[in-house]
Amino acid sequence: MIPDGAVPLVLSEARRPDHSDDVHATLAAGDAQIVDMPVTERERVLGAWARGPVTAPSDDTTLDVILRQAEATPSAPAIRVGGVTLTYSDLVRRAAQVAARLRACGAGTESLVGVCLRRGADLVPALLGVWQVGAAYVPLDPQLPGERLGRVLTGAGCSVVVSASPQVPLLAGVFGGTLVLLDDGDDAGDPGEPLLRPARVHPDQLAYVIHTSGSTGAPKGVMVQHRGLLNYLRWTVRTYAGRRGGAPVFSSIGFDLGIPNLFTPLLIGQPVHLLPDPLDVAELGSRLAASGPYSFIKLTPGHLDLLTHQLTAEQARDLAGLVIAAGDAFPRSLVQRWIALAGPAGTRLASEYGPTEITVGNSGEPVGVDRRTSLMPLGAPIPNTSMYVLTERLEPVPVGVPGEIFIGGVGVARGYLGRPDLTAERFLPDPYGAPGARLYRSGDVARWLPDGTLEFLGRADDQVKIRGYRIEPGEIRAALCGHPQVRDAVVLASRAGPGTVLHAFIVTVPGPRVQPDRLRAYLARVLPEYMVPASVLDVPGIPLTANGKVDAAALRRLL
Repeated sequence: MIPDGAVPLVLSEARRPDHSDDVHATLAAGDAQIVDMPVTERERVLGAWARGPVTAPSDDTTLDVILRQAEATPSAPAIRVGGVTLTYSDLVRRAAQVAARLRACGAGTESLVGVCLRRGADLVPALLGVWQVGAAYVPLDPQLPGERLGRVLTGAGCSVVVSASPQVPLLAGVFGGTLVLLDDGDDAGDPGEPLLRPARVHPDQLAYVIHTSGSTGAPKGVMVQHRGLLNYLRWTVRTYAGRRGGAPVFSSIGFDLGIPNLFTPLLIGQPVHLLPDPLDVAELGSRLAASGPYSFIKLTPGHLDLLTHQLTAEQARDLAGLVIAAGDAFPRSLVQRWIALAGPAGTRLASEYGPTEITVGNSGEPVGVDRRTSLMPLGAPIPNTSMYVLTERLEPVPVGVPGEIFIGGVGVARGYLGRPDLTAERFLPDPYGAPGARLYRSGDVARWLPDGTLEFLGRADDQVKIRGYRIEPGEIRAALCGHPQVRDAVVLASRAGPGTVLHAFIVTVPGPRVQPDRLRAYLARVLPEYMVPASVLDVPGIPLTANGKVDAAALRRLL
């Protein structure tokens, strides 16, 4: 079984993104250097370098474009999974059938509909069917613990979930609403049967609500709108989609990094290849090679690292027209290893950057090996978006000075579902945009280099990434403290062996000692596998610095 991201990468000591103490010091040093900038420099960091091209607004949604493509190429293959191929005509008909059942259940404009399906022939029709009634989908990974799914469903207020018979036991104890069950291989219906007319969907309506780790102990739902989604996908069409091989999907729909693999091909008449679910990590390279070559593949640097060990030179050279690495820091040493394997004329590489809150991706650039940074730069903003490096007071920082990345434009999400407090904290008025425009405060730290390159430096908080997933240690701490024998806990990340590792330090209540393996088993029932710490250490108390903060260095010395 493959989690959504492969072996994490070891980064150079000078660029460890999980060293938030070092990054805080870097930010403080940078703030001390803020001076009045020359007008020309200010114009660059707020204008030419920070803003993407402006394109004409559109009233279309991703669904509109896919439906038009289906009319143009009804017999072309749209979905390939196992031995099953759905044409564009099949895809539209199945989506309309799902929509009819959802409408009968009362789903409509901006309803939140859960989708709990493995990668099979029903997955994409289910997502399009949700959109056809004007609703937004809430992705539910069947590999997550039932308790975790229940918390997402309760927080989202879903009254309808699209699923399949194998997932019924998983949902039975955590969901009491209406289940719309689909089964792979069902007949697509009578070709003469009239299709349900799709609801008219405004671009500012919600497309999906995707949940990420939350520092308060509960996953937080990011509300993404159709306008931002189509703006991003149109950029991926222009930038990624070349030859006609389509793209593979091998990650959960709950991981938004895979969204271009899932939808970009469908905008231009190419096929989507759904790889087996679950998929053994050891088979990733062979599975990709067997169903390629592709137009493009977007994956994590961890996936790319894995492929350098699993593919032959010939397979790497012919894998795809373009491979895009995103979701984690992208070391230049990995670029060099891929080029050494695939050859300079083989599959090209690109990097992409963007938090979930700005709709998948906000910047990208082709990979080169002539830069002096150890990590790949963050790239230029995509059309209709902006990226600023600012101080706490939202003032631009000079070239070479560290600051926090703030992102604006049409991709900025509506906010966090049911969390107006957190939304107000992270989504701010844009002082450099049009009236009503907003910025998303990313928490990522970067600096401009003299040539306009944006260099990533780390995080301004303790958030970490494992296999491309964003993890708030506070959520793991809250789960630990939910155990009756745990009084307090701290979770730290470190780099050891193949990549990022989580460690838990617990203070127990008086009484029988809790066994670390049993505590990890308890966490596995409430958290995704990638959030369960590799080690649990019982300590007498949590050490503090002179300023009253957790002494992370003292805890790390106990490992």
